[in-house]
Amino acid sequence: MENLYNKYDLTEILGLSISTIDNKMKDNSLGYYKFGKSVRFSEDQINEFLRKNNREKYTSSMITDNQVERIRNII
Repeated sequence: MENLYNKYDLTEILGLSISTIDNKMKDNSLGYYKFGKSVRFSEDQINEFLRKNNREKYTSSMITDNQVERIRNII
């Protein structure tokens, strides 16, 4: 089973604020699952967000799956 993360986990993983995460959810650039009033994010959704948005932290023009895996291991 895949790990699921909440918004507070994402603030630590991505270094974003809760309001920024909410905005990314609204504009559909960050996928999520909704369970009642709760939202959760899968590792695949987080990795896809990182690939699409080329975070300044990861300055390469395209982040490969291997790089995403290394980033996850660091976090």
